[in-house]
Amino acid sequence: MAGTRRSARTTASAAPKYTETNDSSSEDERLKRNAKKLTRKRARKEVEDEDEDEDEDEDDDDVKDEASPPPKKTAKANARPSKSAPKPDEPTKAAAVAPPVPTSETNRDANGEQEVYWLLKAEPLPRIENGVNVAFSIDDLQKCTEPEPWGGVRNPQARNNMQAMRVGDLAFFYHSNAKPSGVVGVMRIAKEAEVDESAFDLKDPYYDAKSVREKPKWYCVGVEFVRKFADVVDLARIKGFAKKGGELENMQLVTNSRLSVSRVRKEEWDFILGLADKQIGNKGIEENKKEETKAAAAKEATVENE
Repeated sequence: MAGTRRSARTTASAAPKYTETNDSSSEDERLKRNAKKLTRKRARKEVEDEDEDEDEDEDDDDVKDEASPPPKKTAKANARPSKSAPKPDEPTKAAAVAPPVPTSETNRDANGEQEVYWLLKAEPLPRIENGVNVAFSIDDLQKCTEPEPWGGVRNPQARNNMQAMRVGDLAFFYHSNAKPSGVVGVMRIAKEAEVDESAFDLKDPYYDAKSVREKPKWYCVGVEFVRKFADVVDLARIKGFAKKGGELENMQLVTNSRLSVSRVRKEEWDFILGLADKQIGNKGIEENKKEETKAAAAKEATVENE
């Protein structure tokens, strides 16, 4: 029976300490006391909006210049038509296509086939967050001997996506902030969403003081390794097929790129598998190169005309 494995996503590594010096004068200290308080933001890209509160500067309303004259009345400007209304001949922008939704609680159709697939991002390169190395790659997942908790997600939409996952669902493993970033393999959902214990851990990089056990905010699923691709299906190639009318035009990875847990349509899933298995050529890369060449030529022509 395999021993207990310490999660690679939560293994702490000591962050280097640096000695800070304070050479500021008393005048600098006074300025600092009167300055606005800055809200510290998470390093993670996706942050819940309500967690990004900014402190108000209470001193601004208390300090007034009594000798200053009252403000002058400004003349009312002539009413102008709303800029939001499109011109008669101006084409309206097509509405974004909503992400796929399962038709059943099991995320399976009448034939037992998975309806909605998933994509989960993780950073494979070392990065220290609050003294902990948060890097996790598909190679790390392959070494796991038990389901790996996909903890640390602090975005409501990403959390809701995980809560919609069912045991047996397949998902893409996406390397984020990598060289190159892209889809690197497939994993399986082994445990459905449970309370994310890392939110209660003061030492965890993604500790959230607003999440309490009586009313938890964050959940995570357990995942297991399925396969690793021979080559990365990189983001540049994916975007090559995400042009208007392209096979991946409405893929949530492209339309909402900051989301770390996204939904994938069945046709998008099959298409990316085709890219990974060399069943589809380099059309996406070629189209990107053509676009870059056109843009460079147009820029050069503009410079010459100037």
